[in-house]
Amino acid sequence: MLKTNWISAVCMASLIASQPLSAEIYRWVDDQGNVEYSDQPRDGATKIEVQDPATISLPKLSNLPATTSGEDTPPPLQYKRLQITFPENGSAFHSGDGNITVLTEVSPDLLPNHSLRLTMDGSVMGTTKAGFFTLTNIDRGTHVLQLDIIDNSSVVQSGPSVTFTIHRPSVLKKN
Repeated sequence: MLKTNWISAVCMASLIASQPLSAEIYRWVDDQGNVEYSDQPRDGATKIEVQDPATISLPKLSNLPATTSGEDTPPPLQYKRLQITFPENGSAFHSGDGNITVLTEVSPDLLPNHSLRLTMDGSVMGTTKAGFFTLTNIDRGTHVLQLDIIDNSSVVQSGPSVTFTIHRPSVLKKN
């Protein structure tokens, strides 16, 4: 019943909007109790007085002077310092289990909606706000780390990449 009334109301609104202002609209209730509308009179129908639609006149906008300098808009935030502090670029070290902790430095502090994202050899290793990442079971060899500041998965700013080499004992080589 509610759906029928809603449909009837939409139909009436459409009829009113599409008819000239001098059109006559009639309303009646059918045998099942449904309210119906038409522009044709029928027995038991009552004529509905259609009012003129409400209109407003908007004032014209005055020509505003265009700003020629970007002094009114603040520049986007740039972090002054964004870097990996450990491991150092070009460093090599031994790690029997292949675990390392990557330390970072960011200045000024991260905005609430920003996070740090670390990638190694092009693969995302994790995101954090803490300023360090713990990487486990890293394969021996040379790797490239990249630190980015992200906002909703888009990169806001990137730091310089760091290349390091990790040495791990071989199970094939006996001492």
